[in-house]
Formats: sequence, C-alpha cells, structure tokens
Amino acid sequence: MSDLRATFHWADYLIFVLTLLLSAAIGVFYAWRDRKKTDTTESLLGGRSMSILPVTLSLMATLLSATLVLGIPTDIYYNGTMYWLICFSSFLAFPVIAHAILPVFRGIEVFSAYEYLELRFSKSVRVMGSILFQIQMLFNMAITLYAPALAVSQVMDVSTEVSIVVVGVVCTFYTAVGGLKAVMWTDTFQMVVIFAGLLAIIIRGSIEVGGWDNIMAAAREADKLRLDNFDPSPFVRYTFWSLIVGGFFSSLTIYGSSQAMIQRYLSMKSTKRAQIALYLNLPAALILTSLMVFLGLVVHAKYYGDDPVLTCRVEKPDQIIPLLVMDVLGEFHGLPGLFVACIFSAALSTVSSGVNALAAVFLSDILEPAYLAVSRSSLPAKTAAILSKVLALVFGAAIIGLALLAGVLNSLVLEISLSILGIFGGPLLGLFILGMFLPCTNSWGAGAGFLSSVVVSCWVAIGSTLQMSANAPPPPVCANDTVAGNVTTSVTTILTSTPMAVEGTVEGLELFYNLSFMWYSALAVMVSVVVGVAVSCATGGTRKRPVEARYLSPWYVALSPLCQVAGTKGDDSEQVRAEVVANGQKMSDLAISDGRLS
Repeated sequence: MSDLRATFHWADYLIFVLTLLLSAAIGVFYAWRDRKKTDTTESLLGGRSMSILPVTLSLMATLLSATLVLGIPTDIYYNGTMYWLICFSSFLAFPVIAHAILPVFRGIEVFSAYEYLELRFSKSVRVMGSILFQIQMLFNMAITLYAPALAVSQVMDVSTEVSIVVVGVVCTFYTAVGGLKAVMWTDTFQMVVIFAGLLAIIIRGSIEVGGWDNIMAAAREADKLRLDNFDPSPFVRYTFWSLIVGGFFSSLTIYGSSQAMIQRYLSMKSTKRAQIALYLNLPAALILTSLMVFLGLVVHAKYYGDDPVLTCRVEKPDQIIPLLVMDVLGEFHGLPGLFVACIFSAALSTVSSGVNALAAVFLSDILEPAYLAVSRSSLPAKTAAILSKVLALVFGAAIIGLALLAGVLNSLVLEISLSILGIFGGPLLGLFILGMFLPCTNSWGAGAGFLSSVVVSCWVAIGSTLQMSANAPPPPVCANDTVAGNVTTSVTTILTSTPMAVEGTVEGLELFYNLSFMWYSALAVMVSVVVGVAVSCATGGTRKRPVEARYLSPWYVALSPLCQVAGTKGDDSEQVRAEVVANGQKMSDLAISDGRLS
C-alpha cells in the first residue's frame, strides 16, 4: 500500500487537520459565548431556541455516519441499486413521526426521551430503556469511530489507533465544552464538507470512467440496475417489501425513539418548527442516498472485472472507497484530503451527537433520580450543567477506548456486536408504540414486552452471525488466471449472504436465522407489542389507573371514541381532543384521569 500513501500530499493533510481544528473552534466559540449560562437546558437542549437550519442539517448529519459513507457505495458495488428504494420508506415514516410521536415529547417537555417511559409506565421501565439505549450508543459510536479509521489508514500514513484517538479527542472536546449548540453548528459545517467530498469524488470519478453512458453500460452488463425485486420472502437481503416496510420501521426506530434525534426536536422553540426540520430531511436524505448510490456505480465502472480485494490492492471491501479516492483524485493535491475530511466529518457528527445524547440520558435518567432519592431535593442547576460536561468527557473517553478495543477483537466477536447493535432500537421503539398507541398497556406489559423483544432480537442476531460464520466460504485469495473465477464467487457470496435467499433445504432455526436484517426492527416491535398487550390484559390493563391524554399519540386521541377527559362532557371533550391533536404546548391539566401509572 506504500504507493497509495506516497500520493497523499501535504495539502491533503492540511485540509484534514483544518477540518478538525474548525470543528474544535466552533465548540470553543459556543463555550465562550454561553459561558454565563449554566443550566442543563442550555448545554443539553441548546436553550430550546435552535433555528431550523442547524437542526435540519444536524438531524441529517447524525444519521449520516462514516459507516454509511463508506458502506453504501460498497454495497451498491457488490449488490446493485436495489438499496436505493429505502429512501422512500422515509416518506411513510416521517408523517407518523412528525404528527403522531414528536408532539408527545414536545408536550411533556422532557430532557430525556426515556422520561416519558416513567411518566407513562414506571421508573423501572424507564431505567431499562435508558440502559439499553446507553449500551447501544456506546458500542455503536465506538464502531462508527473505528470503521473510518480502519479504512483511511490504507491511504494515509497514520495508524488506525492514532486516527481514533485524535478524532475522538477533538469530538469529545467540542461536545463537552460547547454543548448541543456546538454539536449542531459543527454538524452544519461538517455536512458542507461531506457534500463537497462526495461531489468531488463523484464528478472526477465519472470523468475517469468515461461518463454517464459508460457507468450505466457497465451496470447493465453486470445486472446491477435492479429496482424490481418484489419477492415476498423475508429471507432475501433486499426486496421492495423489506426496503419499504422494513425500512419504515427502521426509520421510526432512528427518528422516533432515539435520544440523539429527539433531543434535536426538543431544542427548538415550537413543535411546528421541529416538524419542518424533520420534513426538510426528506429531500436531503433522498439526494444524499442517491449520491452514494451513484458513487457505488462509479466504483463498479472503475473496478468492473478488476476487483481490488481479489487483486490485493485492499484487504477488505470497506477500503475500496478510499482506494478509489487515491486512484482518481491522487494527482489533484488537496482533493483526497477533502474526501478523507468528508469521511471523518461524518464520523465526528455522529459520535458527537451520541456523546451529547449519552450525557443527557445518564444525567436525566440515572444521576438526577438517584440524587433526588437520597437528598429529597432536585440537583442544583449549576451542578447539573458541570456534570453534563464531565459526563460528555467520560463517555467520549469510553467510546475511544472501545474503538481501540475493536481493533484487537477477532472478526466473529465484532460481527456479533454489529449484528446485536443493529437491532437494539427495535425494542425501544416497541416501548414507545405500546405507550403512545395502546392505552391498555400497563407497566407489567411494557416491561415483559421489552425484555421479550430484547431476548428474541439478540437470539436472532447471534444465531444469524454464528450460522453465517460457520457456512462462510474460505477467505478470498489474490486472483490469478486459474483461480479468479472461484475467488470472485467466494467474495460475492460473503458480501451477499447476510442473509442470502433461503434454499429449499434450509428449515427450522436455520431458516429463522436467515431473516433479512431489514426486518429486525419490525420483528422486535411485533414481539414487544404482542407480548406487551397480552401481559397487560392478563394483569388488568389500565382500567383502575387510566392513562393521561398527553401521554397518548394525538392520532389515537383524535380517532378513538373512547378517549374522554375526566370531568368533561360533550363539547368539552371534543375541545380537549382537538387541543391534544394540536399538541406542542404543555397540557398537564388535560387528562383522561387524574391517576398516573406507578
């Protein structure tokens, strides 16, 4: 790989370093500007005064991790364009999130999304949800930090460990000192870098391979232009149904139950502004995903018949995009650095959002309740603000440590971790669906549904990973005239068998373990809802202690003829229902009952 590293010019390193320094400078600026504001609302929610632009770009940047920037084009290179359909699942999911879920969080004015679980169910359910989120986020952020460091180590004369530490320290620093405002405005800057980097490699790469006609011709010849797989089987990697329906539940998981996203909704002045910011992500997500899909077709046109993994130019498929950068941009000093900055900007934006969300959740769900239980008083505002910064530092250090540890884990353990982390959001989404859309659910049902969902999700993920490892073909070797065909089959099988279409001889648990990962969130939600409702009915439901209207989705309140407010009749009840549907204001006086679940 020395020939690649030699082409990385000092101008490339300069652009990369400037990106990190500017990110840190934004944190310092907001720390200095808001130095007299010492409450947690300022540090964790941006003073609830953020404007639409930074929130929109921050929502986008939080989702767009370096793993996606590197992974989507590589997936398109090997598996074709079917993945592009996932964009349209958001058109189904966003209206649900904006009008049926977001107003509930806005109406009860929480710091942590999981505060809702205590208000709706019980403290134990809140703690379970909060702990699962923290475990998920810690490991997910560690992998988000590790993956780009591993990839770009092939094109920069910097070790993976140094990349992890440098980027992790910068990210933790500006998140800790600048709070959510620094995170969101840094996300805004980083999104500009990401767009610039993607456009640079796409434009130059397209020219390199002969333009649009050659790109499409190579894709058609290899049958990569596929959008027509309507196979109803849930065991096929990508189909119309898995990408639209499965993607719908995945989008709900990301945008409707993750603290990192909900925190941004709560940082704005009104529900309407938050809804606008969310809806603006629709065209942005479509454009970004389309760019990365097209980049995958550029990669295919460039290396069609000359796979870099088979020719040993790179060790792993995830390193193909950095290789392309050096192949087509290497002679243009500064542009390779721009794309590397793009990759790490995606990592920075995602990890900083995760660190900030972790600090908010741990402070709100763990420390403050513990302090209240011991001292019988609330945590002082100044102390809470200091703790939020300290927690950001602690979680940042933990993520860096886990990212470094990921480099020494064997592949089986790392694959299991990635599989489990990919489906942890489903049980959390199931909790919120039980709470907002099924008022018969009590705390016993919510807890049982949640635990059952976690167990089933982990079981499927671990079983799938172990089965795939046991059945995987031998690792590919460098291609030559006699073995190239066999090796190509081996590489393709590895990259398309998670999971593959199920053969007729596969049955029982082996069949179950071949479930497409696109259905993991839907499976988790289904288990949570079925078990949660069944246990709730068996334990008396909520008849004795009805649910307050503000904890229910405005859609349920509007559509349910049973939803009436205690002490009101006729027109009064209709007025209450209308006000709940137009949620966004705190409505503590509007309740189905004055009782609250313990």
